[in-house]
Amino acid sequence: MKTAPIILGTAMVQLAVGINAVLFPVTLQNLGYNKTLIGTCLSLDIVAVVIISRYLSAIIARVGIGRALILSTLIRGLCLYILSYSSHYAVWLICVFFFGMNTNIMLISLQTWINTIPLKSNKGLVIGIFSSALSLGTATGPVIANLTGTTGRLPFLVDLAIVLLTALPFILMYRWIPSIEAPPRPRILYAIRMAKTFMFSSFVGGITFYGLPAFLTLYGMMNNLSIERSAFLISMFMLGSITIGFLIASVSDRVNRLSVIVSCVFIGLMAAIYLPLAIYSYPQALVLLFIWGGVSGGIYATGLAKIGEIFRLEDQVSANVAYSLMDCLGGVAGVLLIGVTMDLAGSDGLVYVILMAAIVYFIYTLSCYKID
Repeated sequence: MKTAPIILGTAMVQLAVGINAVLFPVTLQNLGYNKTLIGTCLSLDIVAVVIISRYLSAIIARVGIGRALILSTLIRGLCLYILSYSSHYAVWLICVFFFGMNTNIMLISLQTWINTIPLKSNKGLVIGIFSSALSLGTATGPVIANLTGTTGRLPFLVDLAIVLLTALPFILMYRWIPSIEAPPRPRILYAIRMAKTFMFSSFVGGITFYGLPAFLTLYGMMNNLSIERSAFLISMFMLGSITIGFLIASVSDRVNRLSVIVSCVFIGLMAAIYLPLAIYSYPQALVLLFIWGGVSGGIYATGLAKIGEIFRLEDQVSANVAYSLMDCLGGVAGVLLIGVTMDLAGSDGLVYVILMAAIVYFIYTLSCYKID
């Protein structure tokens, strides 16, 4: 019961992100911007996370989790309202930046909140549900985007309404939101040193989890799929994260968590190799992305569960900021590199970036196994 508002709020936060995964790149393309400019703009959603990370502890400690959640909701709504009227690239850069910044404030607040609840032997299971809520919201977004279309102001206004409704569970549960003591500045480097293998998994996972959805719609369209079918690729990826990712996180309660992550990275590597072939058979592409989303969600949830175990209560904000920061740094690298590589090498540029990231992490983790 204590985790119910967190899970619901998380799904609603990510629902807008899922809509944006279709709405933003398609709108920018319709406005005449190339893939590099689209990638640059979308990456600011994640760059904002990197910039604000050092101030998150102070924000959460001073403002409080409850007020931070509500204020960030209002700022996200304002950004969408402005974008519904604007076609200027500079305005898009600013609004995408602030939308991403406040999304991150909300997710770190929710992530810290759930990691401070005593969960004992079921931590992986509950974190798996939390991760599934992230993916459920993102997976549902493209479905709503298909219903509203991607032209005109209607999709932005629907997105805005969803964002504002996100505040409802937080307002209803406001009096039960805990007060978290945190240092003025997060001990990010300390947290990374204490759990470097899991932090690096967050970095590599971010390349896939941000980069793939950001360009999957365009990837499908470049391979002769309709916009509706292309958008559904994102939904299948996130649906896999909801279901398989949840099961993987549950398994990690009883198996070495690092072994689980290594296995997931390897399966993701195989998926990246096969995607350029599978995309020519729509059912195969859907199955592949379903599995790929599952292992990607499993990486995130398993690493987050381990972070909750390693660090003390007073270091939870620092640890969660560091984990999210590594995830977002990977996302920045992924979105930027995928945008540039798709301009240079065509649609398969998306695969090249994710494939190389998976190989690097796989080699790094195996070397750590040998050292340990």
